[in-house]
Amino acid sequence: MTDVAVLEPRQRTLVQLVTLLRPGRDTHRGVYRSIEWGAERCGRVLAQRSYGARVLLHGSHATLAALVSVLDEASADAHVHAVDLLLNPHGTTRRLWFADGPAEADQISSMLQGALDPAQRRRLRAVFSTACFGMCHTDTWLRAGFSVAVGSRGIYADGLTSLPLLLRGWARGLTVEECVRRADSERLRRRADIVASRYYERTGRLADAEQVDSHRVVDGARTMTIGSDPTTWRPSRLPA
Repeated sequence: MTDVAVLEPRQRTLVQLVTLLRPGRDTHRGVYRSIEWGAERCGRVLAQRSYGARVLLHGSHATLAALVSVLDEASADAHVHAVDLLLNPHGTTRRLWFADGPAEADQISSMLQGALDPAQRRRLRAVFSTACFGMCHTDTWLRAGFSVAVGSRGIYADGLTSLPLLLRGWARGLTVEECVRRADSERLRRRADIVASRYYERTGRLADAEQVDSHRVVDGARTMTIGSDPTTWRPSRLPA
């Protein structure tokens, strides 16, 4: 689909949630601290070039309630036509971890549907998730109102190379599908997945080793771009 009008940066807001360092969990803190720094930097660079505003939820502020509140406020702004979400938490097949603990996928979508009216939900646009098993949560975001969501099939291991490439393509105006295809380099992804799998094997986590799979899946309006207005892509009524 071709956009009749392309949204300007001032009409777009980026919300980013970064929560990998959990209180009391010292294992791999150095690694997670580095990943958090990289994710924050990716979000900052993207927002500087392509968004009118960026809201960062990090550390103790990265709670589910805070995320719902920020999305509520951003989508209620009459000058904002599209709200995108860059999501960098831990995940399992059924849950996402926030600063105040895990939340079931159904709980997340229910809270957003309850807090945002239909007009607000139609302004929600794209979710780019680096959570492990992010593919299992894409329907959660679509039911909440987002037009398109991206997540990995299994344990996510190649964020160091893939996330900058994906967001760079998004900033350039490529479709979500094109961004994912370019970022999902078979050679780079396979190398990262092998390293992660071998690490889990050495540390006795054989079940985790078998579930490493950074391949990303797109669910929803895969031809949407950073200039797309989500309110023109869908009917005025969203499914409950």
